[in-house]
Amino acid sequence: MDTQTRYVFLFIFVISISFIPFIGIYSIMTGRPENLWWTILVNIPACLLLGICDFLLVKKTQQMVKRNVIRVITDLMVTTIITIVIICGLNLMLMDATSQVLLKSAVPAIPWNWIVTLIIELFFYNERQQKIEREKSHYQFIALRNQINPHFLFNCLNVLSSLAYSDAEKANTFAKRLASVYRYILSTNESQIVDIEDEIAYVNKYIYLEQVRFGDYLSVIIEDVRTTKKGHIIPVSVQQLVENAIKHNICSKEFPLKIEVLIDDIDIKVVNNVQLRKTSYGTGVGLDNIRRQYALHNHHITVSVSDTTFTVSLPIIH
Repeated sequence: MDTQTRYVFLFIFVISISFIPFIGIYSIMTGRPENLWWTILVNIPACLLLGICDFLLVKKTQQMVKRNVIRVITDLMVTTIITIVIICGLNLMLMDATSQVLLKSAVPAIPWNWIVTLIIELFFYNERQQKIEREKSHYQFIALRNQINPHFLFNCLNVLSSLAYSDAEKANTFAKRLASVYRYILSTNESQIVDIEDEIAYVNKYIYLEQVRFGDYLSVIIEDVRTTKKGHIIPVSVQQLVENAIKHNICSKEFPLKIEVLIDDIDIKVVNNVQLRKTSYGTGVGLDNIRRQYALHNHHITVSVSDTTFTVSLPIIH
């Protein structure tokens, strides 16, 4: 028996047992404690059915409704209606009773059902948080691996070696910026999102390293037109897009590479002119990693491609 199957059986068992106290309290309140076991036997199948319906409903709304408060309220309202229908229907089949009696029979099931629904919500919330942590760790690993790949280090060390002989002060600045690049990645390892200002400051340090290498053949313009400075972004995401543009496109005197980072209140657009290399050392997973990270926060990136430009829009997380 696999782990998922065991969880399903455990869930069914807990659902069955958890309703017994509610039935007992209800039987005592109605003055019919002698009917306790009969009431339990009659209602346990309905409780199992309700628990399964709650589980399936919450699982579905997790995919359809993004806002937590709206989703929880929706789940509670819908499951309350389902509870009344199932309990009243079952009791109608087993006894001849008035509508008032039928509705009264559903009373203990409603608060129980709310508790079950909230427990299921917590289960899915915890599962989602664990998934975010796993994806974030994987994404940070990819980002760090990209920065310590042999190509990047080889190029940086070549530049640093050259500067050490020609311009000692610039070599010192270059070494400090290189250290800052790694420091930022390591410092954001525990962060799901970061302030836009922190990300842009990091991007500027990375751009400095590449511009020392490529000189005037690489042009990167960052334009911030936000009306408010509030907002967050996935760590290292803008830098990854800038790095991808450099990896996959020619950057030379004949074909200078131009990259624009445009920041407004809605998103951050990274735009570069298209002049693809015949070969590149990129892994092709950087954009997919960013896409998965945003999906975990219920946001989606957009990619626009034309004959002359490649644009990726990263939504700002508020």
